[in-house]
Amino acid sequence: MRKIHGYMTVEASFIVPMVICVFALLIYLANFMYRRCLLTQDCYILAFRASMEESPKEYVVQKSGLFGRKYFGNKEPVFEVEADKKAVTVRAATQTKHRAMENYFLKPEGVWEISAKQSVKVRNYPGHLRRVKRIMDLANKMEEK
Repeated sequence: MRKIHGYMTVEASFIVPMVICVFALLIYLANFMYRRCLLTQDCYILAFRASMEESPKEYVVQKSGLFGRKYFGNKEPVFEVEADKKAVTVRAATQTKHRAMENYFLKPEGVWEISAKQSVKVRNYPGHLRRVKRIMDLANKMEEK
């Protein structure tokens, strides 16, 4: 009986590229989730800060350009705002293109759209703090008497 040498090399030549592609796909998915979390956080920060401003729409338009530098590999996000007397809602969207794995079998197709939406109630935080402080001062005066 003859021994066949080299069968391990042939098997590895099929398995190793597949394993590398799976790792690359996992990195893409982790990047997608990270960007999604980052976009959600930025929407909330913009909505929260805009809820304390006189004109929330102008604030979001003015400050939305500051968040674009964090999205390496993505298009700069586009922020939209809806505001009324009770709530401020910020929506954002960005896209990720995947050209790194164009010729492999696990290539992510086309463009991945990432979107997020956050809503914050409008509250008068300085007025609330002044009211609480005034109540505390009155309680201290009552306690002294």
